Amino acid sequence: MHRHHLLRGVSAGALFVVCSAAILPASAQEALPTIDVAGEGQPAQSRRPAPATTSVWSPTLPDGKPAFVEKFKLPNTVSSVTRKQIEETVNVIDTEDVVKYLPSLFVRKRNSGDTQAVLQTRTWGVASSARSLVYADDLLLTALIGNDNSIGAPRWGLVAPEEIERVDMLYGPFSAQYPGNSMGGVLQITTRMPDKLEVTAKQTVSLQDFSLYGTSKLFHTEVTSASVGDKIGDFSWFVTGNYAHGTTQPLTYVTSSSLYGWPGAYFGNTKFGGPATVLGATGNLENDMVNAKLKLAYDFTPTIRATYTLGFWSNDGTSIPQPYFSSGSQAFGSASGAGGIGSAAMQSFGGGYYRVQEKMLTNALAVKSNTGGPFDFEVSASHFTYLQSDQRSPYTAAPVGYSSTGKDVRYNGTYWTLLDLKGILRPDGVLAGHDISFGLHGDQFHLNNPTWLTTNWTSGMASSYGVAASIGNGTTRTQALWAQDSWKISKEFKFTVGGRWEHWTATDGYNQSLGGITANGFGSTATAASMLPIYQPNLYHTRFSPKGSLQWTPDEDWTVTGSIGLANRFPTAKELYNLTTIPGATGTVVNPNPNLRPEVALSKELAVERKIGADGSVRVSLFDEEVRDAIISQSTFVTGQNFTASQTTNVDRVRNSGVELAARKDNVVVKGLELIGSVTYLNARVISDSKWAPSGGTNYDNWALSVAGKRVPNVPDWRATMEATYRPDDHWAFTVAARYQGQMWTTLANNDIAHGVYQSFDRFFVVDTKIHYKWNKHVSFDFGIDNIGNYKYFLFHPFPQRTFVISGKYEFGRDKGERGVFFEGDEPPLFDLAFVK
Repeated sequence: MHRHHLLRGVSAGALFVVCSAAILPASAQEALPTIDVAGEGQPAQSRRPAPATTSVWSPTLPDGKPAFVEKFKLPNTVSSVTRKQIEETVNVIDTEDVVKYLPSLFVRKRNSGDTQAVLQTRTWGVASSARSLVYADDLLLTALIGNDNSIGAPRWGLVAPEEIERVDMLYGPFSAQYPGNSMGGVLQITTRMPDKLEVTAKQTVSLQDFSLYGTSKLFHTEVTSASVGDKIGDFSWFVTGNYAHGTTQPLTYVTSSSLYGWPGAYFGNTKFGGPATVLGATGNLENDMVNAKLKLAYDFTPTIRATYTLGFWSNDGTSIPQPYFSSGSQAFGSASGAGGIGSAAMQSFGGGYYRVQEKMLTNALAVKSNTGGPFDFEVSASHFTYLQSDQRSPYTAAPVGYSSTGKDVRYNGTYWTLLDLKGILRPDGVLAGHDISFGLHGDQFHLNNPTWLTTNWTSGMASSYGVAASIGNGTTRTQALWAQDSWKISKEFKFTVGGRWEHWTATDGYNQSLGGITANGFGSTATAASMLPIYQPNLYHTRFSPKGSLQWTPDEDWTVTGSIGLANRFPTAKELYNLTTIPGATGTVVNPNPNLRPEVALSKELAVERKIGADGSVRVSLFDEEVRDAIISQSTFVTGQNFTASQTTNVDRVRNSGVELAARKDNVVVKGLELIGSVTYLNARVISDSKWAPSGGTNYDNWALSVAGKRVPNVPDWRATMEATYRPDDHWAFTVAARYQGQMWTTLANNDIAHGVYQSFDRFFVVDTKIHYKWNKHVSFDFGIDNIGNYKYFLFHPFPQRTFVISGKYEFGRDKGERGVFFEGDEPPLFDLAFVK
């Protein structure tokens, strides 16, 4: 299926649903399932109660649980955070900040405005972006074109923090509604739509006092947010805008293992314990980000709504290296010999001097019913595309300054498209008590990733040689059919069983690489043969994933749930077609791995939950996940050649087992004191890896004779969160929160033994504080400190040190005809919008 065929199908299907829904109220209104508020119109035995909320479209049920989970009877364990909790307890600069205290979760947010903030779940760590799913309403934020810490990260910037109504984390692949990428879990961000006129404006400022090696500086971020929306009859609209300008601490460093005592440089270590002189800092970003969104909704009936979302995000950032050995100048000396820092270091400085520009556009259309009656449906289509994505940099540092020649890494034309049709039956009679949900799914992910050589790096493609240093393109498609039955056997027992059938293809795989590149153009090894394209073979897989869950509720306080599910995660285009460099052979590449098999994960969970009064609960979850053909990057021996290469391969078998404890209680000891916390232990081990090829020598990550029994890379053993919030009245909230994460390894050999150095993955313990003050109904202020103890740690990159966050917010909302409703003693609003009505 070509791209334009798929898009035509999505557009035709969506338009058909919209048109049908538009004419349905006039032609077949009596046939629609309705909410019988007065108790008339249906026999008593067939009536189902209306959703007990102020609106059938409210994302939150009266008991605080997410409405979408109850609607489709999803069997997953769920942890949530609401808009009110976020406003009162979390220092929010970017959208990804809102999940930092949810059990077992961690977002690898390196700096404010980070575009590579990968979600870490309770069974998988960083570098596993495709092993979890992040949605914002009907838009998939997770970029399933890669499974890494860069291009695969969720596009958090497409959602402004002020849009968020609630966030829910569904643990494990136990719902047939989601693909195998849910093996780590599904994070659902629900944004809000106004039911009255509302206007908000917020200004946030953060200040980080950073000091490490030769960098000592105050970094800042300013975020300006605004929104306006209203509901007029059956039509509602919401416009949000977000602008952020910021500077960040260094993200990377240039190091050398052969230069000792270099003037102005700093002595350090590699993560393997070897010597490494730190020559300078790179990744010193200063960027501007804009997020704008338009949301429209129309209620064809009180229980059928169509929504359309148009989103735009842009990023313009510049990184200028900071050499330590020659502070304030750009003199690097010769590449080698006396006075030189070496060609590798000079190329690192060159790559660290760059400008990145990105523009992304999203469209999402959905039509949904929410009757609570015998049948409900949802149809949604979404499309995400990179209008622009290029990073321009010089090829290398020159003896004075930087080379004029360079490269331009581009993702223009990369996109993904999704179409989902869902339904749920709630029959009466013989099948009473069954909630049968089902659906069709289609998606397409296209990767377009050339790196072009340029004669003038600052002008990018305008000065292109017309020759690519490398190209890695490809397309993956999935068609799926799923069904799930939630059967309320009795008052105490509920049994859920389901399955997902998927047909996956990978096509259009294309690779091209050019060896022998130098700062002045093409070297002697650049031949016509080295520029020949490689057309990779097409792949096809058809898999079935069964699911099952049994829930026992002996009384109102106890709930025991046992779940089991099979998940098939298919490789991403980047895993299949990304180029890998042969160690020690500069500019030479080995073909990627286009024959990866899908991961197969068998996940189990036993969750026991106990309510503690009306305002508390405690849950213990025992979980186990066995994964066959796990896709992990490792060093493998190239048959017929005397070298190993870093390549993404299938590891035969890994197993992740652990326990999670989560608890919350309000009014602890004194009224208004709320405690929330979690502790997670994970034992993640490699069971077998037949492709492991020990080599020794200078390939430090490949010394072990076997990796059986080693810890799975990028997964910590311990994680913990704790929040204490005291609300003495309706105006104040004081919060102290802590986060802890234990040790993790980054290699299959588990031999990266050094910590507290660049590229290491350190354990950390950070404490955050926040004071929230609501002056009146319209004005509120926040003051907080993240990492108040100034804990210094690396997760490959140096992470933020002590950061002060200050914000002020004005919000105005009024029903039609309302002249203003305030708290007792409040001042009137700063301005009156009566003329709008």
